[in-house]
Amino acid sequence: MYKVLIVGCGKIAGYFSDFGESKKDDNHVAAFRSNGKFELSGCVDLDQERAAEFSHRAGIPYSSDDLSKAIAKVRPDVISVATPDETHFDVTLKILEDSRPLPRIIFLEKPACRDENELTTLLQRSAEANIPIIINQSRRFSPLYQNLRASFRKEHFGRLLRIDTTYYDGWCHSGVHLVDIIRYVSGLEFGNLEVVERIRDGRERDFTYTVRGELGAEKISTWFHGWNGNYYQIFDLDFRFSMGRLRISNFEEQVTWEEIYQNRSGERILRAQPIDLLGANESPLKNGVTAIREYLDSNQSEVLEQCLLQEIGPTMRALWQLAHEKCK
Repeated sequence: MYKVLIVGCGKIAGYFSDFGESKKDDNHVAAFRSNGKFELSGCVDLDQERAAEFSHRAGIPYSSDDLSKAIAKVRPDVISVATPDETHFDVTLKILEDSRPLPRIIFLEKPACRDENELTTLLQRSAEANIPIIINQSRRFSPLYQNLRASFRKEHFGRLLRIDTTYYDGWCHSGVHLVDIIRYVSGLEFGNLEVVERIRDGRERDFTYTVRGELGAEKISTWFHGWNGNYYQIFDLDFRFSMGRLRISNFEEQVTWEEIYQNRSGERILRAQPIDLLGANESPLKNGVTAIREYLDSNQSEVLEQCLLQEIGPTMRALWQLAHEKCK
């Protein structure tokens, strides 16, 4: 059994979970527990009472408000960093520089860090310690997007013409998912990102922007439409190809392929057609934990391909193209 220490006892860790009744693997506790090779051995939070409550409710035997003491006590194989966004760098650096014993792998929530200096530092320390940092850009673990990536590379949909997306809750906190999905699926990089609208949703540090950008050498028009999540949450992608339109709506609940059809008037319209993107409903977080297990079993970094910090770095640099937004 591989020992896991969870750092940060909030929502993504599983604080609001019923721990047993729900079948969804949408938090760290549930995902690790669903895999029979892991033992949830400890949890850490700056709020000792919160850590103790989380430990009791989740059935985790050890809790603490001191990261170094927790690592020395638990001696984890995996440290799962689920702290607030702005603390990701400091917590991860502390693990790499001050922890004894060192874990075998770090599972870090997005966004990975706040600026280029932090990214460079984490990459250097990770290499020096020979400890991979895997980033929970969760859609990279999703069969839906893995299959879409394969289809895109084989040009099943024709030439990409335009992308429109809609998100909520901060350019760095949530917009990072869309930037990373598009990079992952297309293999292309962004240029000339510019803010055209700022959504006033109450966020003070990580603003929700509407952003226009260009993708790849062909400068494909790409839009990130910001939305005020105080009304309700939206997470949609709309890919327009030369052969039709692919829409992924409401957090992947609906996936629609609309193919070009010429009607009796000779007009080119779109008509919905069946599309086979298997595994769309599987838990990405659970699949991420499976990748961690495969690495621990084999010690082969190849099983972590496409989800290491090295690959996520360009996603962060794309976010930072907005000079006034450093994900702080």
